[in-house]
Amino acid sequence: MDFIGIDLGTTYSAISTIDQYGKPVVLADSYGDRLVPSAVWFSPDGEVKTGADAKDMLQFGEDVALFFKRYMGHADYSYTAAGKEYSATDLSSLLLSHLKGRAEAILGHPVSKAVITVPAYFNDFQRTSTIEAGRRAGLDVLAILNEPTAAAITYGINRREGGRILVYDLGGGTFDVTVLQIDHGELKVIATGGDHELGGKDFDDMLIKHIARKFMADTGYDIEDDMEGLADLTLAVENLKKQLSDRNSAVISVRSNGERQKYTVTRAEFEELTKTLLHATQSICNNILKEAGLGWQDLDGALLVGGSTRMPMVYEWVAGMTGKRPLTGVNADEAVALGAAIVASMKTRRILGAVGSGGPEDPRLQLADSVTVSDVMSHSLGTVAVSSDGTKYVNSIIIRKNKEIPVTDRRQLKFRTRQGGKNLQTVYLTQGESPDIDKCLVVGKYLFHGIEHVKNPEGAVIEIGYSYDANGVVSVEGLQVESGKKLTVEKVALDDDLSWLYEAPRNTFEPMSVVLTIDESGSMCWRDAIKKACKAAEGFIEQLPEGSFSITVQGFADSYKNYCTFEKDASKAKRELRNIEKDTNTARVGYGNACEPIRECHRLLMEAPSENRILVILTDGEWSRKNQAIEAADRAKADGIRIAAIGFGSADKKFLRKISSDDSLGIFTSADNLSAAFSTIAREFSTGLKR
Repeated sequence: MDFIGIDLGTTYSAISTIDQYGKPVVLADSYGDRLVPSAVWFSPDGEVKTGADAKDMLQFGEDVALFFKRYMGHADYSYTAAGKEYSATDLSSLLLSHLKGRAEAILGHPVSKAVITVPAYFNDFQRTSTIEAGRRAGLDVLAILNEPTAAAITYGINRREGGRILVYDLGGGTFDVTVLQIDHGELKVIATGGDHELGGKDFDDMLIKHIARKFMADTGYDIEDDMEGLADLTLAVENLKKQLSDRNSAVISVRSNGERQKYTVTRAEFEELTKTLLHATQSICNNILKEAGLGWQDLDGALLVGGSTRMPMVYEWVAGMTGKRPLTGVNADEAVALGAAIVASMKTRRILGAVGSGGPEDPRLQLADSVTVSDVMSHSLGTVAVSSDGTKYVNSIIIRKNKEIPVTDRRQLKFRTRQGGKNLQTVYLTQGESPDIDKCLVVGKYLFHGIEHVKNPEGAVIEIGYSYDANGVVSVEGLQVESGKKLTVEKVALDDDLSWLYEAPRNTFEPMSVVLTIDESGSMCWRDAIKKACKAAEGFIEQLPEGSFSITVQGFADSYKNYCTFEKDASKAKRELRNIEKDTNTARVGYGNACEPIRECHRLLMEAPSENRILVILTDGEWSRKNQAIEAADRAKADGIRIAAIGFGSADKKFLRKISSDDSLGIFTSADNLSAAFSTIAREFSTGLKR
């Protein structure tokens, strides 16, 4: 069989397969060791040791990579060795490669496929990182399986009777709790949750700090400042913890800075030190039962999984919580790995049992095809949105946690488009249960491409589709409802700085660079239309979202005049308009209409601070250089510039539409209705989410 199950643990890992008799087994090496330390060590010249060989280097005061599973998917985690930096994914891939080689040495044949277990509380970052680590190790990852579910499969595979159980999985570095129903070969997860930073390591740390305080009081030395002494203490505490599981007290020897001390630690003392950790597990259990709509009385029992549950205090604590003795029938260290092998067998359509194996049949085992497993995810999926009152960013949930996977759900949102623009919609994917964005994790950023322009002032309707696959990995899709067109969705790197999420939404619009060019020919001034035009243009500026634009004001007739550079301060542009309104001396730009202003506006906009470029033209008459203006407008539109043309008096309606980006932006009106026309284009251009 070329498949294995892997329990990729925080402190220890295990490999499993299905033996010749169809029985799931954990693989042991020639020394009988079934557990592999999750450790990696690098020599100064780049030699790599993994597993037990790596952990042994702690005895020599060497720096060894440990507990990196806790940092899977964390972009800011880095382990430096031999002049190189390694992510948690890098370290996990080295460990998985070691486990693959170990399995091949024991089995005597190549292994190419694996089911890898992860804490139920792992998020999308952590799951995809685990799959990537397996791929780098040369494994075809058949599935990512939640650890409590794997243990429940091991427990339930041989049981035809029904029951509702709680899996209490306390490993070396993580804690998971899952409630599930077992019924005649069907395992259905009801609810799951946990904490990927709560496990046996935290019990060790409590002991380390306790002993370090004693040593400091006796010698004046802080052992935590001595790398070699701390490494020795870490190994000694791990052994002390195991001894306290078998006896009421044990002795630990501590050496650092030339000083040596011995301390006796009692089990009662250890239990008192770590009681807060057990309270934390109970709080998580209570929350999961509440989410499942159950009480402790509704359970048939609790199954203990993970090496840390071998501590007597954990057994007693769980018995006290449930009012029942914990269930038996599985090896706490091996149940997760065995469940992974069973699922790997199911994935490769193998049979559990001795059919065709030549060995004795085991009537307790069932056909894999007769076992069905349904799981859930421990995180809700949502998106960053603006609150209904517009005062803050919130988490808007799309898929609620504890829905059976695979699952897809959708949400519609409005997106105001622009003619000739890129029309990109940005979606930030969140995992978390609270509407408060600071209590959630932003796990992805997606760009929706190909949104078509719609003239509806309310904007296009975009449907976001979120999915959890059977591995709990997230995918995102998009659809434009008006056309039924499937949108291209691109996953891009998250922003380095997401601090804006925790501030008030000051500007939710894509920044604009606006050129406002006004006809100042003789007819405009003689008829006093220039005053109405300038007042309407001021209203246009006031309707643009505050802080979302920079603007320059131009005038044209026989020539062209630039009144100001691009200004973010709207008051400066409005002041120039008021100056034009007061001083109707057309000698500044001429009396006729010989100037074609679009080419010069095009040049200005291509040098503008924002790529969202807008040209607004106001005119009251015919242009003598229409063809040149239309050609210039076409070139500008090809460069993504959006053009709106407002005309009145003797302006040419067809010409206005030809130079505009869209028929709706070529507006013919009267001098008295200029304000309404400017309002229309202000609404049209105030579109497009900035973030």
